[in-house]
Amino acid sequence: EDDEIEAVTKHDPPEGDDVFGRVGRKVSAAAASAAARVGGALDDAADEEMEGETDVPEGLAFPGFAPDRTGRWTWRDLPRAFVGVFDVRRVLFTTAGFWAALVVFALLQWVGGWLGAKVFGMLATVFSVVAWAALVGVAAIAAAVMGYVTHQTIVEQRPSSINAGVTWAKTWVQSVVGTPLAFAVVAAGGWLAQVLVAYLGKIPFAGPIVWGVLSPVSLALGLASGAVILAMIYSLPLYVPVIYNEKTTPVDTLKRMASLYRTHGFSLVGYVLLTWVMIGVAMAVTVWPMLVIGRLVSGNAAGMMGENYVGLLTEIPASFRGFAALQLPLPTSFAGASDAGFGHTLGGIFAGIGAAFPIAFVLALMALTYYTAGGIIYAIVTGRKKG
Repeated sequence: EDDEIEAVTKHDPPEGDDVFGRVGRKVSAAAASAAARVGGALDDAADEEMEGETDVPEGLAFPGFAPDRTGRWTWRDLPRAFVGVFDVRRVLFTTAGFWAALVVFALLQWVGGWLGAKVFGMLATVFSVVAWAALVGVAAIAAAVMGYVTHQTIVEQRPSSINAGVTWAKTWVQSVVGTPLAFAVVAAGGWLAQVLVAYLGKIPFAGPIVWGVLSPVSLALGLASGAVILAMIYSLPLYVPVIYNEKTTPVDTLKRMASLYRTHGFSLVGYVLLTWVMIGVAMAVTVWPMLVIGRLVSGNAAGMMGENYVGLLTEIPASFRGFAALQLPLPTSFAGASDAGFGHTLGGIFAGIGAAFPIAFVLALMALTYYTAGGIIYAIVTGRKKG
């Protein structure tokens, strides 16, 4: 009998080491190994050099116009800005950056709205300001990294890498983030002044009189804010090349761009407008049809969820609904929305986050083209030669 017991126990697993435990450890080890391989692949892709675009010299130029004989960059070279999007790593990195910026922005707005309604109303305003600052900051860093990479590969025609761009953006983060934030702060200052005038208008009896007297000031502040925002839009493609080439602080960057616009104002406006036209036409014939078709397909598939789809839509956080409205067709009836439960709430949050991705993708394509064009425009106005 003792021999039989010993024979059986020889084949028993050690104490605390059952089959499920061994399987669990193997799965964990496999997952860790896969994660390490993926992480290594991402690091390798980021470190991998992107070759300079030396194979696209005069090929991308406006038809009917010969390249400049002196070898200088001219407005005829602006279509080469589209070369910026012809690299999967650039597109993925920029899309991820803009997606993160949009999600953080919407989450902060959502939390701020909840705190403002439940705790203290002013918290909503505070979180809104932080959300806008985060949106500008994260988007600026992503755009600056790609502005650096495309400037090296396309304008300077030499190899670069995403990791090199990240390192540069970290070194010059004060200028990279500070310059667009300076525009945003000035524009926000005009808006806050208008809000103050509006609050003065709420004073009993004297409020309407005060508002009426200050209405010209309020209108002037609104126009000034609009002018600042417009100046920011025109300056966005230029500020990264200025920082990269001239190593400027935020204040010096603003001064340098003002100097460029004083010297080459009409030309710069023309180059930027021409870039907008190029981007608009390219988006109209490629990205826009793709988005329309994708929305139709997504709508048909989502409609198969029935009432669950309605419940999910109603539970998408308010700050994400703008993203979702562009991607998910609204149902004709909201019957069954009152039955929404925790699953609908969680699904609505994920749907809102996911709906920001296509928007980030489109913004990434536009930003890559716009910032690549900015490097070319800077090369034009500074008289730079190719190569």
